[in-house]
Amino acid sequence: MIQDVVLARNAIEALRSGVPSRHAVAQLGTTQFDIKDRFESARDAVAAGLGTEPLVLAANFGAGKSHLLEYFQALAERANFVTAYLVISPEMLLGNPHVVLKAIAESARPPGRTGKALRELSSDVSTPSEGFAALRLWARDADIRDRFQALLHLYEEFRADEELRTQILDDIEGKPLSKGLIKKKLKELGQTAVYDLTGPRNPLLAHDRIRVLARFFRACGCNGLVILFDELERLARCTLKQRIAAYEEIGWWQAISQTPGSSILPIFAMTSGFVENTVVAGKHDETRFAAAAPALDESERNGQRGINLLKAPPLRLAAPTAEQEEEVRYRIKAIYEQAYGVSVPTLPAGRRDVRTSIRADIRRWITLWDLYRYDPAYAPDLQEDAVEFDAREVPDDLVLEAASEEFS
Repeated sequence: MIQDVVLARNAIEALRSGVPSRHAVAQLGTTQFDIKDRFESARDAVAAGLGTEPLVLAANFGAGKSHLLEYFQALAERANFVTAYLVISPEMLLGNPHVVLKAIAESARPPGRTGKALRELSSDVSTPSEGFAALRLWARDADIRDRFQALLHLYEEFRADEELRTQILDDIEGKPLSKGLIKKKLKELGQTAVYDLTGPRNPLLAHDRIRVLARFFRACGCNGLVILFDELERLARCTLKQRIAAYEEIGWWQAISQTPGSSILPIFAMTSGFVENTVVAGKHDETRFAAAAPALDESERNGQRGINLLKAPPLRLAAPTAEQEEEVRYRIKAIYEQAYGVSVPTLPAGRRDVRTSIRADIRRWITLWDLYRYDPAYAPDLQEDAVEFDAREVPDDLVLEAASEEFS
């Protein structure tokens, strides 16, 4: 009983602050049923070993993108996927695959468990097993560097050496094992000449590590890895070089998601207007990218692919209908009453002709219930109206940005 109250209060406080919470998500669900169906179809395709297209979500600020991503994370975990939720920031630059790998390894959640996913799940895999044999076979045929085939070989052969095994798992997560030690262990097995350990610097191996990580999760009995990238619009604040690198990475994620057997599903979420203001118009990244990459090598082709993915019509979050809003309000009311042990009144529906975000509506409901909880006799007199700005007092560039947000 106490635990239920604590979970309910956690959910209410998260909703009050506008921050998504797994407790709130679990109890509220979503009204974005079409997007949910698209997600489940893509998720099930990855579980079946097929390739699929990444999902790209777009909506105005406060429309519930982060809540929906949290909901998808919960659905993925129920379907036995490892999940990682990453927010684009100066510390988590999408254009740096080594940084992304480290963020995935740090935040990856194993289904039904706590702790770091790779450590939690590795104890479930028996190396002389069908799952691990499939992992090694995939590594041989998946066009990844011999280094990782060698590491998987060592992981299987040195079952009694827990220190070495931990170091191998660290390598997969981006903390490289020295080539000298790898060669030494291969020499003990008489396999020195089997693997070519030459290759690029370790930061450039991040893509292979991400692929091995996802397949390792599958060998441990999971269905793969779902990565949720939130607040993609923050790329607009990055330098042109950083944005181009990010587009190249988005193109790589699309290509790897489409590859059968990759066990990877990426999802990208952004506010409406980002593509129009940064990629296509505004900073004209599309034009600058084409001018900067006339030769179109592999990275540049990935960049063009990433831009095309962002330019394609995204999955747009629809505003809830009056019936759906009423259902959400009823659910939040039940959570609020459980959290504080009080009975609060049913609030009237807001004006449909005044445009507000669902996040703002939820915070308004909670505030009104707070007032009632402290003073049941209090009767607020609320008036709602649209806010209109005089465009003559706003700089031209902000007017264009606001117009893009309104009609995108």
